[in-house]
Amino acid sequence: MSITNRLSLFFLIATALVLAGFSLTLYVLASGHLHRQENHRLDAAMQVLVAAIEVHPGDVEWEPLERRVTLGEEPGLDQVRWTVHDLHGRLVDCSANLEGDAALQRRDIGWRMRVRRVRAGKFEAEPVEGRAEFVPGTLREGLGGEQAPGDVVLPKDRTFHGDGVVLTVAASEEPVRSTLQLLALTMLGVSSVVWLTAAVWGRWLCQRALRPIVTMAASARSIRRRLEDGSFLAVPPTSDEIEDLGRALNDLLAALRESLARQQRFTGDASHQLRTPLTAMLGKVDVALRKERTPAEYQQVLCVLRRRGEQLQQIVESLLFLARAETAASLPDTEVLDLNDWSHSWLEKWRDHPRAADIGIQDRLGTAWVRAPPALLGQVLDNLVDNACKYSEAGTPISVSVESEGGESVLTVVDRGCGIEPEELPLVTQPFYRSPHARWLGKPGLGLGLAVVVRLLSMMGGKLGVSSQPGQGSRFRVTLPSLGLADVANRSPGATEDGLDAQHRSVG
Repeated sequence: MSITNRLSLFFLIATALVLAGFSLTLYVLASGHLHRQENHRLDAAMQVLVAAIEVHPGDVEWEPLERRVTLGEEPGLDQVRWTVHDLHGRLVDCSANLEGDAALQRRDIGWRMRVRRVRAGKFEAEPVEGRAEFVPGTLREGLGGEQAPGDVVLPKDRTFHGDGVVLTVAASEEPVRSTLQLLALTMLGVSSVVWLTAAVWGRWLCQRALRPIVTMAASARSIRRRLEDGSFLAVPPTSDEIEDLGRALNDLLAALRESLARQQRFTGDASHQLRTPLTAMLGKVDVALRKERTPAEYQQVLCVLRRRGEQLQQIVESLLFLARAETAASLPDTEVLDLNDWSHSWLEKWRDHPRAADIGIQDRLGTAWVRAPPALLGQVLDNLVDNACKYSEAGTPISVSVESEGGESVLTVVDRGCGIEPEELPLVTQPFYRSPHARWLGKPGLGLGLAVVVRLLSMMGGKLGVSSQPGQGSRFRVTLPSLGLADVANRSPGATEDGLDAQHRSVG
C-alpha cells in the first residue's frame, strides 16, 4: 500500500472516529437535556394540580370551578395531559385536551408520567409505586382498575369530596423522540458530507504533499544517465522537510560522485605508475635471458631490478598510507611542540643532503605552539623540502620559516624553482598527478608527496596552501591550530628527542 493510501486511510479513520464521537456526545447531551426538560415540565404540572386540591383532616375536596386548572387546554402531542381519579379508579376530572384525543388510540406512543396520591389528613402527595400505562379512565397497573381506552366523557359534576384522589400527569414521548430522530439524521447527514469532503480533499492534500517524493523517486530511477552531467534529484522548492531531504540526498550524491571520480582517477594513475616499473623490470629480465651474460651484466640487471623494486615498494607503501589515513580516527603519540624550535632541530637531519647549503630557516621572534605527532609532522616537512629540492636548481635558496598568525601557527617552505602553472594548482595535491612540465624536465617522482602532506595535515587538523608563479618558484604554507598558554602550561613532559629521532622517509 502506498504512503498516500496509508495516510488517507489513517486520516479518514481518524475523521470518522472524531465525527462519530462528536455526534454521539451531542446526541447524548441533547437527549439528556430534552428528557430533563420534560421531567421538569411534568413535575411543575403535578405541583399545579396538588396546589388545586384542598386537603382537610376528614376529606379531600376537588373543586375545579373555584380553582381553575389551566394545564393541557390545547390539543397536540406536545401538550401535558392530566387526570384526577378517586381512590377506586373512577374518573373525577381531566384536562380538556383529553376529550376525543385520537392519540390515545395509538399503541406506538409512549407516555412519560407522574402519579401522586393525596389522602385526607395528609398534606403531601404520595408517589404511586410502579410504572403505570396512561389511560384516561384508570391506571391499569397503578390502581388495578379496568377501563378500555376511548373517548373521554367528563362527568357533569366535577366537584369531588372523598377520602382521597389520585393525580396523573402525562406527556407524550413522541416529540422528544422525533426531535432526537431529526437530530440523529441531521448529524448523520452532516457527518457524511464532512467525511466525504475530508476524503476527497485529504487524498488530494496527501498526493500534493508527497508529489516531491514521487518526483525525486522518478529522478532517482534515471539518475545513472545524469550523474555525469551533474544533475541529481529534482528538488521542488517546497521550503519544508522534503526539500531539506532532497538537498541532503543531492549533497550525498555529489560527494559520492566526487569520490567515485577520484577513485577512478586514482585507480587509473596507480595502475599506470605500477605498470611502468613492472614493465621495465620484466623487460630487463627478458633481455638478460636472451643469451649468456657476464657477471657484471647480471649485476647491472640486478641493480636495475632493485631500483625498480624500491620504486614499487615506495608506491605500495604510499598507497597503503593513503588508504589507512582515510579511516584514521585519532593520532597516536601527539606532543606539544614549539614549531620554531622543532623546525630547527628537524632540519639538522638534512646536513648530509647535497643541497644542505641551500636550505635555510628564518628566525622569527616569539613561539608557535602546536599539538602534533613529531614523526608525522617531520614527514610533512621532509616532503615539502624534498619537493623544493627536486623542482629548483642547485644553488637557489630554499627558505623555511615559522610564524604565528592569530590563532594559527604557520610553517612556510619557499623555493625559487620552475613554479606551477595556475591551472595546475588545484591538481598538484591529487595522488599520482605530475605536471607535463615536470615530466618534460625528467624530474623523478611518483606524484604522491603532496597528497601525503595534505592527508597528514587533515589528520592533524591543519591545511596546506599553495601559491606559485611559473619560472619564479613556489610557496607551500602549512597551517596548524595554535595552542593557548593554559594548554602549553599543562603539557606533558614527553616532548623529548625521541620524537625527533623517529625514523622518517621522504615520499614523492
